[in-house]
Amino acid sequence: MEDSIIRDQASGRRIRPSAHLWSDDMTDDREVDRLLELALRGDRANLRVFLDEAIDQWADHPRHVLSDVISPALGSLETVSREDRATAAAIAIMLGSMRLATARVIERIAGWAPPRNEDGRRIVIFSGSGGFEMLQAEIMAAELECDGHEVRFGGGGVPSDEIEASVGAWSPDVLLLFASCPADIPGIRELIDTIRTIGACPDLQIAVGGGVFARAPGLAEEIGADLWATDDPDLRAAILDDPARRAIPEQRTVGRGKRASRAA
Repeated sequence: MEDSIIRDQASGRRIRPSAHLWSDDMTDDREVDRLLELALRGDRANLRVFLDEAIDQWADHPRHVLSDVISPALGSLETVSREDRATAAAIAIMLGSMRLATARVIERIAGWAPPRNEDGRRIVIFSGSGGFEMLQAEIMAAELECDGHEVRFGGGGVPSDEIEASVGAWSPDVLLLFASCPADIPGIRELIDTIRTIGACPDLQIAVGGGVFARAPGLAEEIGADLWATDDPDLRAAILDDPARRAIPEQRTVGRGKRASRAA
């Protein structure tokens, strides 16, 4: 079972994290590989030791452990799960390890989060109910806080009507939705439609992220999202640098026929 997790079954080479989540000049392969091995074994005691040592190596800011170690490892494990190269039990053990790793680092970086800067935005984040996308969204929430934004993280599996109510009550600048599963897309499209139709937050910017959008270029645009990117660092930069960007009706192609048939 271990080989199915950390080695490619066809070539025998070690699995590397998804290309859209990291690049060689940003990530230490050995640390990512070590995290993958510990996650596979479910070795929680040594995982804590490894994380504390990794955090100490990034003395300037331990957030880099999130972006350069945990995120690429999570991307690699998501690929293993999506390609059905591990048992359900193995995936559950790995996700448990990754939840521990994420919580450990977020706890350690709490003291590094700066006050909201003058360009900071109010952001609320929700995700699909899958374990990978919920962790990706939680990592993004922590990194956005480190960027100086005010962030609320709602987790995964929240009904659309409750997301709408949360948006209406808090009036955030950005609603960020994470998805890794294609089955989540119809619900996201419908949520975007409903928020736009109601018009309760006319200035709201809707951003999307997660593996399904990275794997399907153009999908975010087609469902009417205002903002998207192929990886998390670019999405974070866009949230800060492009607050005025909004979808235009012409970009929307998914669901047009359905709306037309209802109108008829």
